[in-house]
Parts: sequence; structure tokens; C-alpha cells
Amino acid sequence: MDNKNYLPPVWAHYNKKMVHKIEHPQFIGFFTPTDVEGRGLRLAIGKKTRELDQLALYFLIDEMDGVIADIRYQMIGPTSLICGLEAACQFLLRKNYDQARRMSADLIDREVREKEGVEAFPVECYGYLNMILEAVLEAAHQCMDIPIDETELTSPLPPDLLSGDGIEGWENLHIKEKLAILEGVIEQEIRPYIELDAGGIRIIKLSDRHELTIAYEGSCTSCHSATGSTLSAIQQILRSKVFPSIIVIPDLSLLD
Repeated sequence: MDNKNYLPPVWAHYNKKMVHKIEHPQFIGFFTPTDVEGRGLRLAIGKKTRELDQLALYFLIDEMDGVIADIRYQMIGPTSLICGLEAACQFLLRKNYDQARRMSADLIDREVREKEGVEAFPVECYGYLNMILEAVLEAAHQCMDIPIDETELTSPLPPDLLSGDGIEGWENLHIKEKLAILEGVIEQEIRPYIELDAGGIRIIKLSDRHELTIAYEGSCTSCHSATGSTLSAIQQILRSKVFPSIIVIPDLSLLD
């Protein structure tokens, strides 16, 4: 056998989190119209077929606020599709359909990453992640008439905040280096989740007392969690990833 042409099976690239999701699936199943009768829920189904692979996503959407109350899937395909669907369902549960529309392949991947900055899914699996995203869009579009309760929106940032002790010697770096590091962490760990709510965040300034002033953009300017749970989550992430004494301050003049 020509070793140059030999590729190890995709299974060899799976990390422990991925293997666990494949071997212990939590969201396999389906819903029928009778499951929503008299419950104030809507059944939305997204389907996608690619050659021999098929999947169907079932959303139970709360018609009061547009939140995904429960989610299931059926599929025919490889183990990587199971892993992707399990990760996507875990991420989408309790999100609203509008947040679901903005989910990306990167956010699915983050659900099963074990090493920071190292993608979990091998490149061979990207097509399956795109299948999932297309099915999510189809299901979400069936709910566009349901009003989203903006007063009930919580922080889009994940509850299991990253742990860490920051960067050694960060306080001694030049201000430009500090800002570059902060921008990098925001870009990788914060902005993708903020964008789920069609929001944005940018750095305004960093003081000598480690006070970081940020400006919210988009829908974040009118969201109550921008000065509550979201602000707290941003500060905790930056403290764990960069420096334990960072204080994050929103520019209140830019909030509605």
C-alpha cells in the first residue's frame, strides 16, 4: 500500500468530547403535530439532503417569545453528522429562532473543542456542518411571524465561562500590545456570541488602572443585559484570559 495515499479514518481525529456525543446522543428523535396541540408551541422542521446523507431538525418553538423550547433530529449519515447535530442542538436549546439563524459552523465547533483555538471538526466534516446550518435556517424561517420578547433576552455569551489566570506580565506591556491582545480575545471569544443578537462590541480606550471602556453596537445598544449579564460575562472572560483586575465599563452615552 502506498502510505502517501493512505488517510486515517475521520474517527481518529475526534477528541473525547466528540466521541462522547457520538456514543451518548441526547437529541435523537422527532416531534409530530400532536406534540404541540394546546401547548402554545409551534413545530418547525428543517430538512436537508446531500447525496446519500439526510437530516431533519425538529424545533418546538414557544409562540409567546420565539424561544426553542425543545429540539430533536433524525439523520442518515456518518458519525461526524451525529456529532455536529448533537453540538448544534445543545447550542440552540433555549435560544430564540432569530439567534438560531445566526449560528455559525464555528459556534457548533466550539461546543466540542477541547483545546483553545484548535478546531474540533476535521476539514472533511465541513460539508456536514453546512447541511446542519441550512436545515436550521429552513426551520427558523417558519417562525418569522412569532414576536421575540426583547425584555426576556439574556446574555448570548455561554454560561460556562473560560477559566484561567490571564497573561503573565500583561500589565507591563505597551498600551498598543495590551489593546491588540484584548481585541484578539474579544474577536475570538466574545464577538461571535454577541453577533447572535445582531449586536456588536468595540474597544474605546484602556486606562492605566486597567479600566476598559467598550461601546456596544447594533441591538446591544437597547438590550437590558448590555449593562447586566452580558457585561458581567465580558468582564469575566477578559479577566480569565487576559488580566484578573480588568474592569469593563460600557459607554452609556451610546445606549438607547
